[in-house]
Amino acid sequence: MNQLSVTRLKRAIIAATTVAVSVLPSTAGAVACNVSTLPAQFGVYNPLEAAPLSTTGAINVACTCTILLDCVAFAYRIEVSAGQSGNTAAREMRSGTGRLQYNLFSDPGFTSIWGSGSAGSSRLYLLTLFGSRQTATVYARIPARQVVPAGSYSDSPAVTIFY
Repeated sequence: MNQLSVTRLKRAIIAATTVAVSVLPSTAGAVACNVSTLPAQFGVYNPLEAAPLSTTGAINVACTCTILLDCVAFAYRIEVSAGQSGNTAAREMRSGTGRLQYNLFSDPGFTSIWGSGSAGSSRLYLLTLFGSRQTATVYARIPARQVVPAGSYSDSPAVTIFY
């Protein structure tokens, strides 16, 4: 991995999980992006509750540009991996042998699962103002009435920014 790639690799937390954030550089090297996340914390899950438990988190992206022509129509795509389950449609947090299903969505209606282009949906963003931070909200939800042992549940999906 070259020095430019190494400087663009960040670690963050989202959805009460550990997330690796990778920023894949453009070939021209005229654009540099910094990525951070705001964790989505579920708090205490009650398996007797009839309603799902929902919360939000955020992925923050701030980019700078050194060659104006490369910045005229700049866009980036955010993808989120499946985490420990290996399936974006059925993400799960784990605590010992316990499994707690949850998922990450790109819309407040919890209809569009956030994944990669091949599994779930990725999100494409146009960068409107270089140097300013843009925030993508992550909507997280645990379905109701899952019988699980008490514990501290976590997952490790990776967030990747392509530009």
